[in-house]
Amino acid sequence: MDIPIFGVNVPAPPIRIKKELLEEYARLYKGIRNREDTVSWRTLVVTCRKILGVADPDYKPVRKSKLAQSKKLVALLVKKTYLEPLFFEIVYALGFRNIKNRKKADLDYLLLNGKHYSEPLLWNLADYLKEKGNSVAVVNPVGHYNDGQTRVVGPSVIFAKVNKVIILTSTQTKFGGSVSVLSNVIRLLRNPRFAEKVKEVDVVIPMFGGSRGHRLGQSEDVGFEVMEAAFNAKLISLPAKDLLEKLSQEINKLPKFRFFSLDIHNSLYPNKIFKDEGFDFISVDPTREIVKDIIEYLHRRRVQGVPVKVVACDTGAVPRTENFAKNLLYLLEPKNKELQVICIEKKRPQAGTVSSVKISKIEEWKREGGKIVKSRMRVPKKSSLKESILIYSDDMIDTGGTAEKDLNYLSGVYPNCIMKIFVATHPVLSRGLSAFKRIGADVYFVGNSLSIEGLSEQANVQLVDLAPSICGAIKK
Repeated sequence: MDIPIFGVNVPAPPIRIKKELLEEYARLYKGIRNREDTVSWRTLVVTCRKILGVADPDYKPVRKSKLAQSKKLVALLVKKTYLEPLFFEIVYALGFRNIKNRKKADLDYLLLNGKHYSEPLLWNLADYLKEKGNSVAVVNPVGHYNDGQTRVVGPSVIFAKVNKVIILTSTQTKFGGSVSVLSNVIRLLRNPRFAEKVKEVDVVIPMFGGSRGHRLGQSEDVGFEVMEAAFNAKLISLPAKDLLEKLSQEINKLPKFRFFSLDIHNSLYPNKIFKDEGFDFISVDPTREIVKDIIEYLHRRRVQGVPVKVVACDTGAVPRTENFAKNLLYLLEPKNKELQVICIEKKRPQAGTVSSVKISKIEEWKREGGKIVKSRMRVPKKSSLKESILIYSDDMIDTGGTAEKDLNYLSGVYPNCIMKIFVATHPVLSRGLSAFKRIGADVYFVGNSLSIEGLSEQANVQLVDLAPSICGAIKK
């Protein structure tokens, strides 16, 4: 039975607690279920101790005589949540060491949040894995002191064997990500009582901080550029390497570490650093999930028979655009057995600015059985009056300045374009949601790799869940 406690409806406490602690109980119950700001492991344990009447919950364990009450409290608090599989670990943290019947089945996945405010992808991935029949637990080890300093605290012991630990977080500082916090979360595996139960550890960084920085295409005379992506990879890989070296003297079998990102802008430097330190680094391709959502949208709009033109925004984007076109061609209806791939060439006098845009190459792709046949086409010297759908694909959407120029130019070349679709994996949007209006596309397909306030309320924005892409990659 739900009862109102200070305006919040929560189940009645399963044990008698002091009246002045009812608010703490209600806040904890709600906080465990708050996906935007879920309670940290330490807050969970300390608050439980406080509710159970421990005078100094930071240091003193719960009295043995309160074991039954403790189990009732924890059971209700974590019921039907991703903390429920860790019931015995929580009771252990309260101070009870000799718990009977705590033998547990293997845990398929243990997800660790890598920053204070979790990424939406963390919970989407947990939900997706659970829907596939896996046992899943989620822990937020990241809290902070009153002055804002981060405090990383995780379970001191894990009773079940864990097939895979997934640490997921962004390293983008704008979105609360931090390379140092992520490094400390990785160091939770330094605990041998935890690490000895873990088979594999996958660190998933949806958008890898610093990946836009690289010297490719830039004169070194401009200045010496510090490769932030390389430095971040070093800061993340070294704690993993260090703890594995120390654990090798303490446990029999070491967990295997891998590192992942989503559609990284440039994988050159992080890939090299991780490889040098002995780790695999995988850039997850989210194309298939995005393409599936686009095709469903075209079906709803009943325009699936209109010729499609896929645009590579610059020379560097050609490989990922061709991959996008390949997936699109194989998933389209039979009546859409062909499409065009358009390559754009730009002049950039400086970073972030474009002085001129032109089409450098057009290819027609036809699906013939299981093969794709490509043929070069002439670049039109005047506007084409045929109906078409333009799909402009990029790894991220930021200010929208470049895309605005590109789509304005393409609108002149193809004035009878009935639909302009903009696709981006990462919604950086450093200047806010105004980028959508600036670009002027009809609809935007954007990945949920970053948490942007108000993004889901945009009428012309289709959020693509990238959890299936991550799941597919980590299972390989």
